[in-house]
Amino acid sequence: MASRNSQTGCDLTTDELVRRVRGGNTDDYEEIVNRYQREILRIVSLTLYDRSQTEDIVQQVFVNAFVHLADFELGRDFGAWLRTIARNAVREHLRNHARYDRRLRAYGELVNQRWEDDDRAVDFDESLRQALHNCLQRLPPKAARTIRLRYHEGLDFRTMAARMNTTAGALRNLLSRVRVQLRECIERGLARQGDSCIVSKNLP
Repeated sequence: MASRNSQTGCDLTTDELVRRVRGGNTDDYEEIVNRYQREILRIVSLTLYDRSQTEDIVQQVFVNAFVHLADFELGRDFGAWLRTIARNAVREHLRNHARYDRRLRAYGELVNQRWEDDDRAVDFDESLRQALHNCLQRLPPKAARTIRLRYHEGLDFRTMAARMNTTAGALRNLLSRVRVQLRECIERGLARQGDSCIVSKNLP
């Protein structure tokens, strides 16, 4: 049987990994990232649906978690702790960008109100996921394919352009318009689920 010191990161609980990282074995933090990256990516991407911004925020979440790892209380749910950090990072991002966009300001207010506590946040994440799914189903075929290639397959614009027989610039413009359409569609979907007073009060 392997000794505790010879165990790999995959063999350890998250609490054990946290203890090791705190003790100076910082390489073990990579295993923590691997365990939770998909979940944090899901939370951020559901809210923003912008690949470059999502990746930047996810990276910042794990940087923030590493810096504040000493604050984590062993025995608690590490995933819940990370989700709180992720939601705070999204709030900060929306707050920083809302000054330039009235619709984004209204959307940011909605996110803030629905993420007031963890239980409500989980419910809101599911509502957001369902609203996004419904909106994606309504996109025209070219727009839907653009979203799929960019966000699901992770292709760059030049590769996408070659596949779709168009230019990278045209796809960037299309994706920018589609993101606006998705956000507006998601707002309407959330409004139908009971958030109409929050979504609509600041929209033109």
